[in-house]
Amino acid sequence: MSKQRPVLATWMAAAGIAAVYRWVLRPKMYAWGATDAEVAAELPGDDLVEPGSVRTTRAITIDAAVEDVWPWLVQIGENRGGFYSYDVLERLVGTRIHNADVIHPEWQQLQVGDTVWLAQRYGQRARQLVAQIEPNSHLVLMSAADYDRIQRGEKAFGSWAFCLRPHHGGTRLLVRGSGAPVGQSAFDIVHFVMERGMLRGIRERVTAAAPKGETAAPSPS
Repeated sequence: MSKQRPVLATWMAAAGIAAVYRWVLRPKMYAWGATDAEVAAELPGDDLVEPGSVRTTRAITIDAAVEDVWPWLVQIGENRGGFYSYDVLERLVGTRIHNADVIHPEWQQLQVGDTVWLAQRYGQRARQLVAQIEPNSHLVLMSAADYDRIQRGEKAFGSWAFCLRPHHGGTRLLVRGSGAPVGQSAFDIVHFVMERGMLRGIRERVTAAAPKGETAAPSPS
């Protein structure tokens, strides 16, 4: 009996940790910075993905017009402006990301079907294709396999969408992750850390680039 107690205690502790993650931490990660209305809203790209897919909605307020935020968003990619997150950590897993601190005119042209690289060293599985794009509004990315599916009139298994919405003289930047691999705890935790860093990184760059005296104090998100 005494030998069984440590095993039972271990299982109970593991179950407790799993419960806290699922019912407390995961909901907060899935909706970081977003309002209930934003979480419930249908966003660009949602209609391209299988109905009922697990999804995340994260958001941040940026004290600048959507036209000032869009140039930073449209130049994302490993071989472009990076992802404005923790590039040191990204390089530890073999990427060649160096986050841009200025807007590059040569990276401002992006259209449906173009590639946005996550990590070229891992080949085709580490690239995203532009599925939808509307300047100053939204950018929807998905895997090459999913892009092929929607070209055939099928639903994608997943998408990654960035949406800009005017908000009290500033901008709400929303990021919606839909479908696979969302829902896998190992992915969810790492992606949350990096995506939150990305949102904050974009805000910092937009604010720093704005003419002095034309931005309000940053929001606490």
